[in-house]
Amino acid sequence: MNEALKLMLTGMSTVFFILIMVVVLGNLIIRITNRFAVATVESPAAAKPVPSQISASKLAAMVSAVEITTKGKGRITSVEKM
Repeated sequence: MNEALKLMLTGMSTVFFILIMVVVLGNLIIRITNRFAVATVESPAAAKPVPSQISASKLAAMVSAVEITTKGKGRITSVEKM
């Protein structure tokens, strides 16, 4: 019984350690990628006009949702009705 308990605790702690390492390395890779990735910025004059199929209130809701979710770093470049 004692040996089984030691084996179980060893296995569970190993899995926990590996999962922590996956989370830490994942966050590290994301931060490195975001720091060194080249982002192209388009001027507002070059933006394509919004099709008349989408109402202005729906477009405003989408734009504000993206701004809130990405904390101002994301932008909507095009919207197409499917």
